Amino acid sequence: MRGSRHIFIGAVLAACLLSPTGMAGAQNLMQVNITEPGESNVSAQIKLGLDKSTVIELERPAADVVITNPEIADAVVQTSRRIIFRGVKTGQTNAYIFDRSGTPLLNLEIVVDVDVASLERMISRYVPDARVSVESVAGSYIVQGQVDSLVQSEQVLRLISAYAGVDEPRIVNMMSIAAKDQVMLEVRIVEMQRSVVKQLGINLSGATNFGDLANQVERTLFTDLLDDAIDGVVNSGTTELAPGLPFTNRFGVKSSNGFNVAGSSLGGLNTSLGYTNYVGGNLQSSAGAAIDALERTGIVRTLAEPNIMAVSGESANFLAGGEFPVPVGQDNNGRVSVEFKPFGVGLAFTPLVLSEGRISLQISTEVSELSVQGALQGQSIASVDEDGNAVTTQNLTIPGLVVRRAESTVELPSGGSTMLAGLIQSRSRQTLDQLPGMKNLPVLGALFQSRDFLNEETEMVVIITPYLVDPTQKASLRTPADGYVSASDAQTIFFGKLNAVYGGGETALSSHTYKAQVGFMEE
Repeated sequence: MRGSRHIFIGAVLAACLLSPTGMAGAQNLMQVNITEPGESNVSAQIKLGLDKSTVIELERPAADVVITNPEIADAVVQTSRRIIFRGVKTGQTNAYIFDRSGTPLLNLEIVVDVDVASLERMISRYVPDARVSVESVAGSYIVQGQVDSLVQSEQVLRLISAYAGVDEPRIVNMMSIAAKDQVMLEVRIVEMQRSVVKQLGINLSGATNFGDLANQVERTLFTDLLDDAIDGVVNSGTTELAPGLPFTNRFGVKSSNGFNVAGSSLGGLNTSLGYTNYVGGNLQSSAGAAIDALERTGIVRTLAEPNIMAVSGESANFLAGGEFPVPVGQDNNGRVSVEFKPFGVGLAFTPLVLSEGRISLQISTEVSELSVQGALQGQSIASVDEDGNAVTTQNLTIPGLVVRRAESTVELPSGGSTMLAGLIQSRSRQTLDQLPGMKNLPVLGALFQSRDFLNEETEMVVIITPYLVDPTQKASLRTPADGYVSASDAQTIFFGKLNAVYGGGETALSSHTYKAQVGFMEE
């Protein structure tokens, strides 16, 4: 009976302990209290600087100090009521302080990190206008606040890097810049090309026929004899001396001086002089001279005025021109892959707003055009197709590019201008085609030569003006198409107009009220 009774009591106790009600009752009976970090009525949080200490003064004497991770922070008990905590390594830990009866006196949540108080004092001393604060978290530096310019932002970041004492400290930049950061670049690109061509060519020609140098030969006379009863020419039986076949000879001379620079005569004055001599109706001799003379002057003006915008630190580019295909590969089936190369007037720039009065610009501008100089000429390739037929394939001819490029980095205020000038190129080519020996004749030597002269001069000027800009309302913007009115059929047929007026009614535009920096044409 006793054994079964003990078994029954044990089963009842086990059921009570396994049931939730039983567990709660057991906890209440055993008075179990769980204290989470930072949740007790004696909890506190402190932040220790690395290798720095904090003194804790207690109301009651402490008997025991427990630190969860001594590698993060340690404690020195100076007295029973004074404990000194020191930061050893960056990180987080907690500490518990108990009295003699085991009652917790203090629950400390300790964060050990770099002390930034001296860093903030250094920033305020060297960058007094910067309104920033620095916080250190897990070895990283978080800087936030506002600065007046990008220069101040870079100065603050350099001070933090110097204070950290490492090559690449982890810095979280949350600073905002009070200055405007949107830049509009107004560019005026002007290029003038001047070319001078001079050609003077003289070609002489002459020919003479000499001959009639005949020998005497003996010939039989054939005549119609009288009273020979033969109607026709017969041998008379006599001979005579007569001239034989002549020895005809011809001598000719001709000069052919070309124009190697231009390749051929470009026009101008073309004259020819000559005479012919006939003897007995036959051409005996001839002489002639051809003179080509040309002087050509040409001017080419290239103008572009792009206005483009970009945010500080971002790049923007502009191109007014075109693209031409360049073969870059060929597969086994003969299909050619091409890549398009741009040409024309191009501009690329990257602005960097340093302050309200300083804008750093990295500018690259170029003017390029297609040219036959330096072009890759195609070749004819003979091959045989699948049917055995001969096929001639003409390769592509890739043009060359004549490029004028300028790259620079300048610093300007908003609204200030600078000029990239001095981009001058001068090229001269000249050839003389002469007859050897004859060219040395005084005065007459000029008749046996041809001159081809080419001089090309190019100058490009780039004017740059940056502006700090803000967005505007759509209603304040104007375009050349605003107010455009097409002409009616009657106006087009009878008056030859393509458009009637720009604007109509209250929105009419005129040359005096039109404010946009673009123009329009009225046909």
